[in-house]
Amino acid sequence: MKRTFKYALSAILTAAIVLPAVAQDNFPDVPDNHWAFEALARMKKDGLLVGYPDGLFRGGRPASRYELAVAMHAVYTNLKSVTDGLDSQIKALGDKLNGVASTSDVQNLRDALTALQNEVAGMKSYGEDIANLKKMSDTFQKELQSLGVDVEAMKKDLGDISARLTKVEQRKPSVNISGDVNLFMLAGNSRDGRFGLDQDGRLNGVDPTTGKVAGMTKDNVMLQEGAFTFAGTNETGPKWKGTLVVGNMLDTVGGQSLVASGVKYTQGNSDVYLQDFSVKFDTSVAGLAFNAEVGRVGYKVSPYLFQRIDNTSYFANARWDDGQYRLDGGIFGFNFGSAKLDIFGGDTSKLTSSNGVEINALQAGSVNGAFGGFVNMVIDRTLGANLNLPITSNGNLNLAYLWLDSNAGITVGANQPDRLAVYGGDLKFSFGKLGLSGGYGKTDLQTGSTNVNNKDNSAWNVDAKYDVSSRFSLNGGYREVEANYLAPGDWGRLGVQRNPTNIKGFNVGGHYDITSAWTLTAGGEFDKGKSDAFGPTSGFDTGTNIKKYSVGLTWHVNTNLNLMLGWEDTEFTSIDPAVVTNPGAGTSASYKWTTFGIGYGLSDTSKLMLQYQVSDISNDYQATKGGAGRFTGGLLSGQLSIKF
Repeated sequence: MKRTFKYALSAILTAAIVLPAVAQDNFPDVPDNHWAFEALARMKKDGLLVGYPDGLFRGGRPASRYELAVAMHAVYTNLKSVTDGLDSQIKALGDKLNGVASTSDVQNLRDALTALQNEVAGMKSYGEDIANLKKMSDTFQKELQSLGVDVEAMKKDLGDISARLTKVEQRKPSVNISGDVNLFMLAGNSRDGRFGLDQDGRLNGVDPTTGKVAGMTKDNVMLQEGAFTFAGTNETGPKWKGTLVVGNMLDTVGGQSLVASGVKYTQGNSDVYLQDFSVKFDTSVAGLAFNAEVGRVGYKVSPYLFQRIDNTSYFANARWDDGQYRLDGGIFGFNFGSAKLDIFGGDTSKLTSSNGVEINALQAGSVNGAFGGFVNMVIDRTLGANLNLPITSNGNLNLAYLWLDSNAGITVGANQPDRLAVYGGDLKFSFGKLGLSGGYGKTDLQTGSTNVNNKDNSAWNVDAKYDVSSRFSLNGGYREVEANYLAPGDWGRLGVQRNPTNIKGFNVGGHYDITSAWTLTAGGEFDKGKSDAFGPTSGFDTGTNIKKYSVGLTWHVNTNLNLMLGWEDTEFTSIDPAVVTNPGAGTSASYKWTTFGIGYGLSDTSKLMLQYQVSDISNDYQATKGGAGRFTGGLLSGQLSIKF
């Protein structure tokens, strides 16, 4: 019905367009390959167009005002019959509801109601069309009157229909529901009698019963997770939203910020948790624009200061990958012209699922000690300030200071620090094709407000990117991260070690669209140990060299299908002998992964991703090596994601 109405209005407004005359059935002079064939056939069937007495449409003949008036009146008559029909259906449903007696009657009513809702939904966008029809009734008033049409009654009916449709458009549910469902598979295999080791530090190819090497039929888990986001649809006043998640992934992966290194993936337990639930409102305080969001909220600052680790290399999902730490508290924003100040804080521990699993535990320090010991402070409360300040039209300055408190604290020599102060900022500028950025951060371990350790505790970086053309870009940078830098950020991975410290070095990379179908990416990182004083902690000294290479090639077969090939190699040489615990072990380590992937878009809202990764790793210092320093296995992963 909607399309018929559209076609009719289009025909009236464009009646003078010349159409070629070739014999055909509905109007003999309209060929079936003509762009207007379907529209004319529908309008003839619905009685909107009748043609000339000889049965021809005569599209090449200019239409007179009287002929346009006849067509317009036919559209009006059709529209009125539709709305009258809807009124009749609604009344009939109401009468039936008064005497429902059986299940079949209820089901029939549901079916009829669904059909009626679809019909009404299709009419929601009629508003503009009806407005045009009302204007045309004024334009062709004389011609319509000569045909015996009561023009004033017609205008009144069109006004009533427009008002009714406006009410339909304004009616919407008070709660909007959206979300996604993900099915996730992990299956590992051993090779040459050895376990594999993936990029998240997990063992692959492990028999869950015996703990010995195995194939995919034994080392596999099937995971699923569904998220349901409820949000208020009110346009004024406080806005609220919440996301409820149901599934068995949280227990398997260990939470959205933890890295469970050295163990295999296991079948998770069914679990329920609130990812977020908050109320947000905007107002003003002392003449300043002010907004607040309270409840379970998410926040991040920057990778080197405050950003949650993405510890799921084989699973893609906005909740797991957004980098935000969730906290039970609030975010309060103040606008000073173009500058904005956020004050945020709350509890960051005991945000647990129904099974008691931490959703995203906040930890300070290295989270994967592949080469030795590491500091790990669990943060229970967070308070921070983040100032975002534009610098001219091309730049932006971001400054932050955070107080992170721990109930248990940690032991550092004779001290028991229970607070970590994190502060610093980053600056970004863009000059046409050139982008420049840099940052600085520092962390102070404190007991109360007294610094316990404020040496070798900073990090800084500079980066540049140049867009050579729309298809080709280059990037490079330099960074230094001192051994006692403990910010809860996410500044990268070397091998399986995330947030590496006691390093300094350069990085380079590039992106090249070879053709519209082929994309090549490549990167390299070249680091050295920064200090000799922290070997047992970081595994690196000034003689340590680290080289990381990565290459990725993507073939965009069509709009729905992508094929991917990736390779990564990280080499460590001259590791600090202080961490050597195995007799006869060398001082080098090697991490190599080769990845094959297929991505297929099943629809606009669903996607399937399959990936197989081969591992070839040699590291006698890997704390979870399972009795050997060699890992040669593989991991098959698959994800089906559906959004609604």
